[in-house]
Amino acid sequence: MDNPVMEPNSVNTESVTDRKTIYDAFISYGRADSKAFATNLNQKLAAAGLNVWFDQNDIPAAVDYQKQIDDGIEKAHNFLFIISPHSVNSPYCLKEIELAIKLNKRIIPLLQVEKISQEVWQKRNPNGTEDDWKEYQQKGLHSIFPKMHPTISKINWIRFADNLADFDTYFQDLLNAISKHQDYVEQHTNFLLQALEWSRNQQQTNYFLVGEERGKAEKWLKQRFTEEQPPCIPTDLHCEFICESIKNSHNLLSQVFLAAADTDEAIKDKIRKTLMRESFTVWTNKTDIKTGTAFPEAINQGIEGADNFVYLISWDSLNSEYCQQELNQALANNKRIIPLLVAETDSELIPLQLKQLQFIDFTKSDSEAEYRLSADKLLQELKKEPSYYEKHKILLVKAQKWQRQNKNPSLLLRGYNLQHFEAWLKVAKQREDYPPLPLQEEFITASLNKPEEASLEVFISYSRTDSDLARKLNDALQELGKTTWFDQESIATGTDFQQEINRGIASSDNFVFIISPKSVNSPYCAEEVEYARKLGKRFVTILHRPLSADELKNLPPALANVQWLDFNQHGGEFSANFNELVRTLDTDRDHVRSHTKWSQRAKEWDEKGKNEDLLLRGSEFTVAEEWLKTAETENKNPATTDLHRELIHKSREAIAAQEKQDKRQILLLRSLLTGAIVLLVAAISTSGFAFFQKRNAEIASQQAQTSEQKAKNQLKEAQRNQAESFGRYSLFLFNTNQKFDASIQAIKAGRILKNQNLYNLVVMNALQAPLGDRSELNSLEGHSGTVMSVSFSPDGKTLVSASYDKTIKLWNLDTGKEIRTLSGHTNTVRSVSFSPDGKTLVSGSQDKTIKLWNLDTGKEIRTLSGHTNSVWSVSFSPDSKTLVSGSQDKTIKLWNLNTGKEIRTLSGHTNSVWSV
Repeated sequence: MDNPVMEPNSVNTESVTDRKTIYDAFISYGRADSKAFATNLNQKLAAAGLNVWFDQNDIPAAVDYQKQIDDGIEKAHNFLFIISPHSVNSPYCLKEIELAIKLNKRIIPLLQVEKISQEVWQKRNPNGTEDDWKEYQQKGLHSIFPKMHPTISKINWIRFADNLADFDTYFQDLLNAISKHQDYVEQHTNFLLQALEWSRNQQQTNYFLVGEERGKAEKWLKQRFTEEQPPCIPTDLHCEFICESIKNSHNLLSQVFLAAADTDEAIKDKIRKTLMRESFTVWTNKTDIKTGTAFPEAINQGIEGADNFVYLISWDSLNSEYCQQELNQALANNKRIIPLLVAETDSELIPLQLKQLQFIDFTKSDSEAEYRLSADKLLQELKKEPSYYEKHKILLVKAQKWQRQNKNPSLLLRGYNLQHFEAWLKVAKQREDYPPLPLQEEFITASLNKPEEASLEVFISYSRTDSDLARKLNDALQELGKTTWFDQESIATGTDFQQEINRGIASSDNFVFIISPKSVNSPYCAEEVEYARKLGKRFVTILHRPLSADELKNLPPALANVQWLDFNQHGGEFSANFNELVRTLDTDRDHVRSHTKWSQRAKEWDEKGKNEDLLLRGSEFTVAEEWLKTAETENKNPATTDLHRELIHKSREAIAAQEKQDKRQILLLRSLLTGAIVLLVAAISTSGFAFFQKRNAEIASQQAQTSEQKAKNQLKEAQRNQAESFGRYSLFLFNTNQKFDASIQAIKAGRILKNQNLYNLVVMNALQAPLGDRSELNSLEGHSGTVMSVSFSPDGKTLVSASYDKTIKLWNLDTGKEIRTLSGHTNTVRSVSFSPDGKTLVSGSQDKTIKLWNLDTGKEIRTLSGHTNSVWSVSFSPDSKTLVSGSQDKTIKLWNLNTGKEIRTLSGHTNSVWSV
């Protein structure tokens, strides 16, 4: 991720300069006085390696020469003006000067001729009289001074005229002037050309600066020359273009919302331009409300999405219904309000909330000096604690979006983002001015209580250059309810960066890769692609910036055959291209999700030494095996991996081995019994055997019969328990309205009873309930792993479930809705139970701990530690004061619930304690 963080609707920012020739200098001159000099200068500059626009070389035949000249000035870094009487008095040169001034080009005047002598004039005008010459002088046409342009007159000239014989010395001065601050001047031209293209194309968003180029432009705009004059300054168009690009990259969030009456539009626009020149992003109702958008909604979102609310106070704004509504919205959102007094007004009209604030006086803004002083005070205020107000805004916007989308859980914070804003909230709550809103606190609380997802839908891989597009993709996917892994949100502070990235790839169904020249050349991106390839992930590629033939060769091999989604189609319009991405992600979702699920199980099994305890069993194995068969028969994408196949194959072998071992034990016991009976018969029929031999035979027979019976009883008990487990699960499914699934479990239980000629009341009830009922009820879905245990509350209104996904969920049985999720265990939760008084819940886990939970708040009361292996079963005493736990460590423990202390340990079992 270029060691990591969209730009929506963007063209390749290098396209403008790639398509056009850029010039180091434009030569403006008067032909009558300076043609030979200009020609010589052009040749000298070319010999020095500079690319120069010169009219004798750069105006093709049969074209509009003025357009060619204007284009040359736009694309030139430096405007060289050769001063002579002819150029100073020429209307054509005047147009060139005025365009260079308008574009704030660096202007370098070169003095060649101060005055025309009568002798030179006479040669040019052989029929001219003395009176003509005097008239020529009276008009000032013979000299550079009478009509010298004021801008040119203020710039220090390079005086070639002082000594024409010493041309090379002055030429070196010119080269030094061109090379000074060269990078700054060249960026001025580059960003100007892109701004002009944006302006000439109706300010469409696909012409905005993006990624790395936008970052360079922002840095350039903020550059200040404190020790000397700048070589040139940004135009208003530069400032607006760069600031609007920044705002667009932040999903239209801004630093300043300007509120003013329509009659104050002039001063409002002047303040806006001042703020943008200082690189502040600004929201106004004149520039930021799109055609067809609901006006009040757009205004409210503009205020929510701004760090500061700057209110221009005048008689008209105080009497404006719209301005009052905007002020009320800002107050309701706890925005920082900065009032500017732009016209004298009746203080009685000013609302109390504004009277309490210090005004900045702009009433004397007709004076440029006074305006500058007031503007400096405004800038000073805006630069106080900018980080606090930015975080306030971002958290508010996220919380508002979450609330508007019915508290969509995919919009909740996690990882680094959650840590970041949780810390901000703790500090912000201590503030008296502009504190956080209750909605922001609720949003953080909901984010903290959200369980970690076992799997995600999308991992976004990209280069930092393309971070704007990546960010917008992430936001748009979350708004659709899709869970994403995005490094700016998903990597928490203090974690191993690469480990977190690998975990994110492993847990995601789809690997989305943003293609650009930077990403295909990034070693970090290449590592991510290779890791995803090893896991057999489904690749989805988005072409963001075009690749050259050489760059195409660097595309990771794993992506070479993947069909791109070209986000430059539809004129680069984001939503149209995004729809195609969503369609791709929604294709065969069940297969892709299962691919991730079994991949994670296989990876865990592999990383833990292929421990047999982590193999698939029972219905879980059946589901996995059926998925594998379907995926390989139908050639699903993504394809199954070797690790998938090995896990399922080894699980099948383990199940077969266990069944074979069970049969072998029965046969062995039967063989022992048969041998003992034969021995007994032989002993009785042979008179030569002593009495004690007969007795030994009888004892052997009895022992064999006892051993066989014991084994039969154990096997039958195990089968009865297995059937009863299926039966209880069936009843649970039936009572929670999952009738179809309940029927499947009941059939499994009945098959065991039939094969072994057993009877079990629980199983009989399980069979009768789902199989005798044909109505369809609710299905409780929410766990991302196998459900290991369920239990009803004493009042029968609530159900609790424990899962392989390390969580516990409480369910409302009347509605079938999830009440809350309890998280805290670090491994599979094996058992859960309600206390008889209905106030407490207990859970036992493979993490060797027992946890007690408060059912009213969902908070953990305490953790009980003592078992040395997985806790398989937990149960309360009738008075809710004592707890009993059974463990894989072959012990039972009794606990005092008031103190959390262990009362005693009961030992004696030779195997795991499965139930207490």
